[in-house]
Amino acid sequence: MSNFSILIIDDHPIYRDAICEKLTVDFLPHSIAVACLGTIDEAISHINRSNKDWVILLDLVLPGSNPVELIAKLKNLPRVTYIVAISGLNESEWKTKSINAGADIFISKNNTSHFIYKGICELLDINTEDTESAKSMNLTNRQVEVLGYLATGHSNKAIADQLNISEQTVKIHINSIFKKLGVSNRTQAVYKSQMLKLI
Repeated sequence: MSNFSILIIDDHPIYRDAICEKLTVDFLPHSIAVACLGTIDEAISHINRSNKDWVILLDLVLPGSNPVELIAKLKNLPRVTYIVAISGLNESEWKTKSINAGADIFISKNNTSHFIYKGICELLDINTEDTESAKSMNLTNRQVEVLGYLATGHSNKAIADQLNISEQTVKIHINSIFKKLGVSNRTQAVYKSQMLKLI
């Protein structure tokens, strides 16, 4: 299990929640948790309370803050390993400014969530070809997510509670997973998914 976690700092709730949800699914097979907060003060407090090493996705345009100072402030925290600067600001100008201030990479908000995912994987030296095998098995993102919970011993009810879906829906997902993986029980499903590096 990775000791890295990802923290998205963005004051725009719709973008923040959407990218958080998408990256949570993308990084589940890598056992990397994703969190999101709206202010720099909340983020620093959260980081200082944890024992994780952090990859920060930082929106450069936070109210009342200087982007360059924000990057330097976060980079000085002992638990912050990487900073990914994300912004809708002019890329040619702010990519250089961000890197000079201490960010590891700059990603324009015009890019897709998958582009962000790939960028973070490169920072963490994660081989994304492993997770592409999920697509070759025709597993959906939700089914990969359910597999992750199966691997950690969650019951159907616990999975339903975590994903905010019904137990019947969980059963349907599990039956589909069994069929696609060619297995007949949870143990076999977890073992095969681990062998295929799906989780």
